Amino acid sequence: MIKDLKKNHLNKNDYYVIFKNFEKNPRILKKKFKKLAKLLGKTLPQDKSGKKFLEVTPNVSLLKKLTKQNQKKLLRYHQNNFFVSVHSDGPQLESPPKYLMLACLKQAKKGGYSIITYANKVYDFLKRKKPNYLKTLKKNFLMERRGFDYPNGNIFEKPIFEKKKNFFRFRYVREYIEAAYKIKKIKLAPGKIEALNFLDKLMQSNRFQKKIKLNQGDLIILNNNILSHGRTKFDLNSGDDQRTLVRVWVK
Repeated sequence: MIKDLKKNHLNKNDYYVIFKNFEKNPRILKKKFKKLAKLLGKTLPQDKSGKKFLEVTPNVSLLKKLTKQNQKKLLRYHQNNFFVSVHSDGPQLESPPKYLMLACLKQAKKGGYSIITYANKVYDFLKRKKPNYLKTLKKNFLMERRGFDYPNGNIFEKPIFEKKKNFFRFRYVREYIEAAYKIKKIKLAPGKIEALNFLDKLMQSNRFQKKIKLNQGDLIILNNNILSHGRTKFDLNSGDDQRTLVRVWVK
């Protein structure tokens, strides 16, 4: 099953697969989710504490305490209910996860659609129409290694697009790039800003995008090298009954 899943779904064609009604019971869903993740490959830590199975749910108490500016500055995507622009997961890792898995334990009553963008198709478009931008995006950018502590510092340099023979990787969170340049007190070159702005425009285009609503009990697996993803804003539910997904990174 796993071999077929990778070969015929995750590594070609749509580059993702959704299991509808995989398991309605949240407790059992978590167990099945973890088992499937370990069969798929090596699970990776998602923060400095070493958590490998992380709940994506808004931290309501922090959202209430922090100003809007600090909410965006201090909270990672899995801790808020904001619109999340398309990005790849784990760009701050030396070797980002190849697969991203999400299981929906509880969905918001309004909003919270998952956005999937084909970064490989964006690459091909840039190659045909804007090769100068693509050339820039294949150069190194400073990136903040947010959520982790590294002995050699929490800023490093990596390209957004990497393509060599049969290897393709998209590594991108715009906020991490801008934060890194701010920390280093270095101005982003105008040419790089222009290329990033055009990239963002393409990544948000319906031409390269799909929108999917995961319901309670659904599970999705994405090829994190090929696809980028985001999320529409969602309303907070009452009390502690918040939109909750479980996320794992698999190498």
